Amino acid sequence: MFKLKHFIFLIYALGFLGHSQTDQQNSKESYNKLHELKQNLQHATDSENTNEIAQTYLKLGDFFNELDLYSEAIKNYQIFQDFHKTKDTSIVYVENALTQINLDLKKFKDAKKHAYKSLNISTEINYYKGIANAHALLGSICEKQGFYKNALKHQKTSLSSFQILKDSTGVAITNDNIGSIYEDLEDFDSAYNYFKKARLYSKNCNTNIQINIINNLGDINSKTGNFEKAINYTNQALKLAKRIGNNSQIESAYKDLARTYSEIGNYEQAYKYLNHQSIVKEQDLKQKNIEVVSTMEILYAVKEKEAELQLLNKQKQITEVRQYIILICTTSIILALILAFMYWKKRKKHEQHILEYQQQLLQVDLDKKTEQKAALQREIEIKVSSLTNYSLNIAHKNKILYDISKTLSKLKDRNIHLIKSKLKDIIKDIDTDLANHNEWTELMGYFSLIHPDFFKNLNQITSSPLSSSEIRLSMLLRLNLSSKEIANIIHITTDSVRIARYRLRKKLPINSKDDLLTFLLNL
Repeated sequence: MFKLKHFIFLIYALGFLGHSQTDQQNSKESYNKLHELKQNLQHATDSENTNEIAQTYLKLGDFFNELDLYSEAIKNYQIFQDFHKTKDTSIVYVENALTQINLDLKKFKDAKKHAYKSLNISTEINYYKGIANAHALLGSICEKQGFYKNALKHQKTSLSSFQILKDSTGVAITNDNIGSIYEDLEDFDSAYNYFKKARLYSKNCNTNIQINIINNLGDINSKTGNFEKAINYTNQALKLAKRIGNNSQIESAYKDLARTYSEIGNYEQAYKYLNHQSIVKEQDLKQKNIEVVSTMEILYAVKEKEAELQLLNKQKQITEVRQYIILICTTSIILALILAFMYWKKRKKHEQHILEYQQQLLQVDLDKKTEQKAALQREIEIKVSSLTNYSLNIAHKNKILYDISKTLSKLKDRNIHLIKSKLKDIIKDIDTDLANHNEWTELMGYFSLIHPDFFKNLNQITSSPLSSSEIRLSMLLRLNLSSKEIANIIHITTDSVRIARYRLRKKLPINSKDDLLTFLLNL
């Protein structure tokens, strides 16, 4: 099947069969350079060298910028910024490059944003050349937008910085830029003076800079009517442009010569140079087309190779994944068999343990029942003892009551003085019996058998020691007796019981809203 890439290459071959050997050599050099940069990037990525990755992306940005492939240049510059976070001269250089690209594309808003970012970083790190270049770029942006006052302000600031740095190239270019602004303002004398200064400082500059300045001198002389000087300057620029093979400057020089000769009425010479300009323009356009096509071929070839490499990597990953899946499945089956055997063996052992545990549980249950039986027996004995003691106590109370009743019966017919004496004896006997604390001791003993930790817990939480009467009150409340019942037992009024409860409450850690009885029942 005839592939699309073969079809594209065939069209290129038919359309540009007349390419010179030099163009082919340049294309090959560009391809080799790009291939080398891509290899360097791969090596840096494999070694995880962040600094080398960033620098390679910077070089790729410069490479595409030189070929006027602005979208690729911007993309690589931005990736450089993602890797290179340090504020230094490299960041300033990239911001200036992005400014120039956006300026060439007439994206003035983006150009200004990058220029100010460059200016801020340069100021922060005290990079004076960066400050000078940023102001020069801002001046060019303002000039393109027609803000000549701001343009002059920025260019003159840039000129001062370059003069302090003694940078002759920067001084030459900035003077040339200022001359262009004055030329746009039709202040031709000021423009001419700045172009002359630019020519003076451009002796050691790049030839293209010299050509541009000489062309501007020729143009300004043409506008002021000094046609002879204009032709002289333009011929100088033409000679330099031919020497370095700069078709763009050659075309510009021919165009200026044609215009100048037209101004002085020499239309024959004007037509001749206009014809030369047309030929050079056509050749330059062809050359640029060839360069664009060559660049696109290079970019296409590199991206095709990258795609093939990515495809191979994907296939390799798929193969590795398949191998991993097979290995995992095999390992899983073996592990499943081992686990099944271990489970069977463990289950057998577990069943044996279960039988042993069941026997132990039966023994524990038997021991527990024996223990419960013994506990019930002890409880029965305690209750029998309690009943016996209370029976004796009741019998004792009944005997006293019987004796009192008998004595009172005998006294009803006696002398009043003898009655008083006997009544005193009866009262004494009753008080003596009431003062007997043995029954309280017994009752507290029985209470402790039912609630063994009550008194211990109570003493631990009180703010001050409890009296014996407060302990008795706590016990009776715990037995859930009413205030009236408690009053009858301890021979006091219900009001006295209420006061006693209040005093007991103050010694306990209880909130005012909580119920005392509920607190003691939960203790």
